[in-house]
Amino acid sequence: MVGRRQLLLGLGAAILGVGLLTAILTARGDRDEDVAAAGTRATTTTASSSTTTTSPRPATTTSSPTTTTAAPTAATEPTAPRPPTTVATPAAPAAPTASIAPSPAAPAPPAPAPPPFQSSIEIVTTAQLGSSWRAGLGCPGADQLRALDLSHWGYDGAVHQGRLIVAAGHAERIVAVFRDLYAARFPIQRMVPVDAYGGDDGASMRANNTSGFNCRTVAGSSTLSEHGKGLAVDVNPLVNPYVSSGGSVDPPEGAPYADRSRGATGMIHAGDAVVAAFARQGWGWGGSWSSAKDYQHFSASGR
Repeated sequence: MVGRRQLLLGLGAAILGVGLLTAILTARGDRDEDVAAAGTRATTTTASSSTTTTSPRPATTTSSPTTTTAAPTAATEPTAPRPPTTVATPAAPAAPTASIAPSPAAPAPPAPAPPPFQSSIEIVTTAQLGSSWRAGLGCPGADQLRALDLSHWGYDGAVHQGRLIVAAGHAERIVAVFRDLYAARFPIQRMVPVDAYGGDDGASMRANNTSGFNCRTVAGSSTLSEHGKGLAVDVNPLVNPYVSSGGSVDPPEGAPYADRSRGATGMIHAGDAVVAAFARQGWGWGGSWSSAKDYQHFSASGR
């Protein structure tokens, strides 16, 4: 009886142990399922949360023989803050402005004043007359003549001092003439006594030299020239030649200037400043003669 009872007790203890083991295993399994379910929910929650970030990374799962766990989610990199968006406000249209007229250009400075006209009247000697005086022709002596130093404009646009010899009684008048020509800026190429050319009237004319006294006769005659009396002045004779009634020109080199329609420097024309200046002093112009024309020639007698 005792042995049977012990057997029954042992059997009952075994059955109780098996039941207890079964209960433990069942409880453990339920717990593992809860853990697994909780892990799944955690993974789902993490994945759902990650969709709100700029650069989500997929969750990594680690497989084990018995359970599945969610890998820890990598830290999300912070996104750089976006600068505030600025909306450009269109500028208001500019108010119309009154047009401003350009200021006039400053006037050019006035040209410097030319040097004043200068002149002098001097007694002349026979030695100074040189080859321009000849005995036996009835020309006045040196004491009846005067040397004039006169300002004049040159062909180069500069002011020069020239020398002219005329009769003493007309010296002041000729100074007045050349003062007017200077004021008018009439150009004279050169002005020296004929003695510089050996008393040769032709050479003086070819050089376009303005001259006065020269003791000589009228060309082709024995009549004393107005120049031989100191009562005539020839002005720029090359460009203002003598033209005979037959058309011959003296000097011959001045033939191109027999055409008075030309506008060459130093030419003289009817009514211009040169003719007017001599006329104011009572001197006549050879360019107004009725037959032959002596465009260079001015004289006290008009001849």
